[in-house]
Amino acid sequence: MPSTGEERLAERFAELSLREKDVLQLMAKGLSNHEIAQRLFISPHTVKNHVSRIYQKLGVDDRTKVVLWAVRLGLVSLEAEDPEPEAPG
Repeated sequence: MPSTGEERLAERFAELSLREKDVLQLMAKGLSNHEIAQRLFISPHTVKNHVSRIYQKLGVDDRTKVVLWAVRLGLVSLEAEDPEPEAPG
């Protein structure tokens, strides 16, 4: 059962926009702001703004902490999204 602090943080994660959740998912995969920008077809400055809003909404100012909480609460997946196809045997 999550603690009251975890419940509050989970509620804050629920306030993220869809795009902020997309950015958070890519942050969890270890992508840099520049890599996230390329993946989402937006500017690095826009990614920086999304990351800042994520920090603001969650009350956390550290990229690693944000990702750890998102993983701990089951809000992001660390699974590879595009697995490499296996070569035919």
